[in-house]
Amino acid sequence: MDLTLSESKKRGEMELQHFSHHHPLLFIQHQSVADKAALCFGCEELVVGPSYGCNGCMYYLHKRCAELELTPHLNHPFHPQHLLTLLPKSAYHCTWKCDFCQRSSSGFVYHCGPCNFNLHINCALLQSSIAPNFPTSLHQHPLFFSQDHNDEVNRDCSGCLKPLSGPIYHCSDCALSDEFFNLHKQCAEVSLEINHPYDRRKHPLTLLPK
Repeated sequence: MDLTLSESKKRGEMELQHFSHHHPLLFIQHQSVADKAALCFGCEELVVGPSYGCNGCMYYLHKRCAELELTPHLNHPFHPQHLLTLLPKSAYHCTWKCDFCQRSSSGFVYHCGPCNFNLHINCALLQSSIAPNFPTSLHQHPLFFSQDHNDEVNRDCSGCLKPLSGPIYHCSDCALSDEFFNLHKQCAEVSLEINHPYDRRKHPLTLLPK
């Protein structure tokens, strides 16, 4: 992605040429109270604090969203089948649903056309903190995210032992040796340590594989 900062010689304002918009975006240090509330076109949250914007098009980005170093193509563990392509908005010109967090959006998206698989930018950045680093105390291999379990494959969750359905994590290493390890998304993301209200000694309870 080509991000370039330049100084406007005429007005002395910092500009950003961003992949998501055809006009240069001017740096805005503070949003005026009189300005109409604007949403960031990247994360779709309210724009407060430093930002970049094109007033003519009413297009705005948080400074942090505008300056993210986002690769145009991403090999992501949540979708190892294909490369994901960075798009400024849905390829279908409508809102889309993130296949990880299930929230609808119309902002920046990492998209797989053949699978219609989508990830929010924030969810895409989770690749280094969730799937590859699943606690080795619970499983020795990295787990990969899949948006939909194939219902024709009759397997149970290795955590709750109930039939798999919907979004899951799976171990590709174990599958190669026919020793399957799969988890419902909600089972993979449970807290590893909790304080239970019925424990009078108030000791934390630690999750164990078995």
